[in-house]
Formats: sequence, structure tokens, C-alpha cells
Amino acid sequence: MISVGVIARGGPERAELRAALEAEGRHLVAGEGEPGGELSLVRRARPRVLVVGQHDEDSALTALHRVAAVSTPVAVVLLAHRFTCGGLRRILSCRPAGVLHRATAAAHLPWAVGAAAAGGPVLGPELVGVVVGACTCPGCAPAARDEARTLIATLSTRELEVLELVGEGLSNPQIAAALTISSDTAKDHLGSICGKLGIRGRLQAARVAWQAGLTGRRGSSAGRGPTPRGVRPPNTATCR
Repeated sequence: MISVGVIARGGPERAELRAALEAEGRHLVAGEGEPGGELSLVRRARPRVLVVGQHDEDSALTALHRVAAVSTPVAVVLLAHRFTCGGLRRILSCRPAGVLHRATAAAHLPWAVGAAAAGGPVLGPELVGVVVGACTCPGCAPAARDEARTLIATLSTRELEVLELVGEGLSNPQIAAALTISSDTAKDHLGSICGKLGIRGRLQAARVAWQAGLTGRRGSSAGRGPTPRGVRPPNTATCR
């Protein structure tokens, strides 16, 4: 069981996050606190993972800097209500174990905390589009495109399908529904993809998919139609 600390503003918000974390019996909330109390919570409860909810990017960065001052090692999963390209880049440069959009955090926290405890990095599906949008058209660079296509030539047909959906920002359960497989099988395929490509995590896998031009070629059974060339998939966060 993974011990988790929760930082969020107000009892109701912390109660929501605690319920999501403890619903499957794999995580135990060891302590809670208000924003600004990260250091005292980590020192007191010594959680393995610290979930930090903040309203905006600047507050999130401040929280990450506070936690960095703690000698006790802890994986930080950051939640915020709004992200921009530049702000998310700054947050990721601080190397948190995970970043999720607050609006969908309850759905993703159970798997995200487990992945963060295992070393991360974790990126919420809605944020993949923000990260890709921050890159300068990686799929248009011939060298990057050719390198990515050489890499994915080692993948099976099913692995290519999974990689495409990862690139479009789908979570493992959504990929499972789209391909009529189990969530565990989707997770296993992603692990195999990362091993074959020599990469780590969904974020790097999504970037390879975009560079290789895999995304937007077809709709998924999750309810989306084909994405026209040059149009970002509609289920990603908007880059402002």
C-alpha cells in the first residue's frame, strides 16, 4: 500500500481527493494539509507520494520549490485547474513525478499515484496536447520524422494502434475501450512499446507518435471522428 499526503484548499476538496485515492484500497492517505503546509506534512507523515492541488501554475511552481527543500524523498503529483504551454514547460522542468488536470484528477489519481511511486513521470491525458503544442511542429521536421518512423518500425500492428491513441491523449482505460481489450493489456502494450523504443513513459511515447505522424489518422470507438491533417485532436487541453 502506498502512503499519500494530500495538499488542497478546503476540507471538501481534500475529502474528494482522499475518496478517489482510497477507493481501490491500494493507497492510504497518511496526512492532509492546506497549501503552504507541504513541508510540515512531509516531515510529519513521511508520505511516499505527495498530491498537491493548486489553482494556477505560479502557485504550483511555488509549491514544487517548497517541497524541493525537504530532505525526505517524496514523489510529487501536481494538480492545477489551468495550464498554458509555457507554464507547463516550466513545471515539467522542475521534474515533478506527475502532473494532472484538476478537473479530471479523481479519475486518474489511482493509477497516477502508483506510477509516480514507481518513478514516473506521469502526465494527464488532457495535457498531452499542451506539451505537443509547445513543440515546434515536431512532425514537420524531416530528421525527427524519419527517426521516429525508424523507431516505430519495430512495433507490432497492435502496438502501433496503442501508440496512436497514446499520442491522441487517451488513458489506458480509454485505449482499452477503443481497441476492445482490457486496461491491463493496454498497460502491458505501452510497457512493451517503451521498451522497444528505448523511451520512458506516456509523454515520450506521445511525442514519438506525433513525430511519426501516427495521430489523427482515424477515429476511435471512444466517440471521435477522424482528425483532419493539421488539426489538433479535440480531446486535448487548449494551449493559450
